Amino acid sequence: MRLRYKKLIIIFTLAIMLIGMGTFSLIAPSTNFSFVKGDDGKAPSTGALSNMSDKEIEANITTLIKNYFDAKQRVDMTELAECVSDISHIDEKKLVTEAEYIEEYKNIECTILHEGLQEGTYRVYVYYESKIYDIDTLAPSLTALYVASDEDGKFSIYLSAIKSEDQEAIDALDNSPEIQKMIDSVQKNLEEIVSKNADVRDFYQMLESSDSEEEEEDNENISQEGGKAPASSASPSPAKE
Repeated sequence: MRLRYKKLIIIFTLAIMLIGMGTFSLIAPSTNFSFVKGDDGKAPSTGALSNMSDKEIEANITTLIKNYFDAKQRVDMTELAECVSDISHIDEKKLVTEAEYIEEYKNIECTILHEGLQEGTYRVYVYYESKIYDIDTLAPSLTALYVASDEDGKFSIYLSAIKSEDQEAIDALDNSPEIQKMIDSVQKNLEEIVSKNADVRDFYQMLESSDSEEEEEDNENISQEGGKAPASSASPSPAKE
């Protein structure tokens, strides 16, 4: 089975990517993310941060991210609610599925950028390595989160609508040379691991197979719900990749 590297960056392309989580999976050379856009959306700004040093802000955000990943792996919805702005955007069933594969998130490192964003909001690029059950080699991964502080200076991962100008600033950061270099580095590292490590390669091939089966099942469900097309109807040829 041909392995499509463009689908390898975790969180997995099975059915466990969190939709609406304000995260993106990094697929070189472009990025895809799931922010909710809205002209009337407004992320909170605060003056409480004026009493914090840059190191304190960085430390608080890093602690938030580590708590978030820990709660995610344990599927602790109560703790997750403390980490995010709107817990309704988190699909608990998908977290359970992800936790079946991921034993632990290790070596979490945050790159925190603020350029172009409104006061009290940050784009956080999170590098981490996933310990997959029964596989010793760690899988490098990269995701991005939108973090905001409330009027008391408490940070959370912001999952609600954001203003269009903030989305533009986020797009600019995601496509900046610094971040693209980071994407390329993680992508190449993962590809090298997959090419050299049979256990990791087999794991991703399993995910690829599961993803294909799920897509076929979804198509069957759509066909059943919509009714079968008449026998004389011609089906379009599948597009080539």
